[in-house]
Amino acid sequence: MVKCEGCGAQIQHEDGKKPGYVPKDVFEKRKAQGKQLLCQRCFRARHYGKLEPVRFRSDFSEELSKIVDGFDRVVWVFDITDFEGSYDPLLADILRNSEKILVINKIDLLPRAVSVQEIRDWVRGRLESEKIEDIYLTSTTRKYGITRLANHLSKFQKVVFVGMTNVGKSSLVRALTGANVSVTPFPGTTMGLIKAQMGKTLVYDTPGIITDHRVIDFLPANCQKLIVPQKHLSRMTFKPDNDRVIFMGGMCRFDFDFTTQLLPIFQIFASEGVKFHMTDLKKADELWKRQYGKLLVPPCTPKEPSLESFRWKELEFDLDVKNELAIAGLGWLSVRRGPFKIKVKIPEQVTVRKRVALVNPYRGGMRDD
Repeated sequence: MVKCEGCGAQIQHEDGKKPGYVPKDVFEKRKAQGKQLLCQRCFRARHYGKLEPVRFRSDFSEELSKIVDGFDRVVWVFDITDFEGSYDPLLADILRNSEKILVINKIDLLPRAVSVQEIRDWVRGRLESEKIEDIYLTSTTRKYGITRLANHLSKFQKVVFVGMTNVGKSSLVRALTGANVSVTPFPGTTMGLIKAQMGKTLVYDTPGIITDHRVIDFLPANCQKLIVPQKHLSRMTFKPDNDRVIFMGGMCRFDFDFTTQLLPIFQIFASEGVKFHMTDLKKADELWKRQYGKLLVPPCTPKEPSLESFRWKELEFDLDVKNELAIAGLGWLSVRRGPFKIKVKIPEQVTVRKRVALVNPYRGGMRDD
């Protein structure tokens, strides 16, 4: 039995999505040359400082549970622009008894009028059942909060970063350490970790986690890059009639029902790569099929993934001022005038959640960062 010298997983050539995978021709060549035998994931981590993402499955959950027990602190990283997609109950359960530091990343992407204290209070309200030591707000783009976080982490011998894919976890590790990284198997596991040094503190990065509860989890890497916010969030204001339908890309549809004389007003926030489109109810079905993956992005092509590849669900919500409706891995709708009913059509596994507003609907003059 040949094992990967990086993580200890048994070498196999059949399934690139499972631990220990290496193409057979590459394996034979490296073996003949007497070179170190690394699986594809460990090779990419060691030479490119990148860990392949891991899907939530029973063996990964067990490994992660063992890993976090061996660290002084667990740094749990969230993307504030995708809070619902960043939080997963399974991960929360794994971290239940750990000493946790919460990092809320990408705060520079929110409107400037949302204050740091408002963000911190909102997050504490959302996670009031979690045992959180402290909350740190960060932006690696603007270097905001990095020094304060580093000063706190320097109190410990070793810390480990965990979180979903695309939350900016690895960028934080690089910002904190300068990222002269190496791949290291944690004792008793087959899951590779990235190890870096920050002064006297050892900082470990774990693979990003995929749950299939977010829109981006269904998209290929090139489309994920387009959909994950990079420089700013797009924000568009709508005032729809009952006979209007709004598409948030091709994977989310909004229909409306209201009886008030005043039309509802709301804003939709998403990455600049997400396309919004409002149309007549009578034209909506035909337009959806014709423009899916074209005018309606994401997805970035009509075939990957196709409209027919999903099982769709319909959810109804009563919304009013101070409510937001979040679509995990895509964006959120923020109500400025209500009440109204909204029907959401979305792939079956994607999390949709009504929440208390992060962006204050009464505050005027909001500007994009």
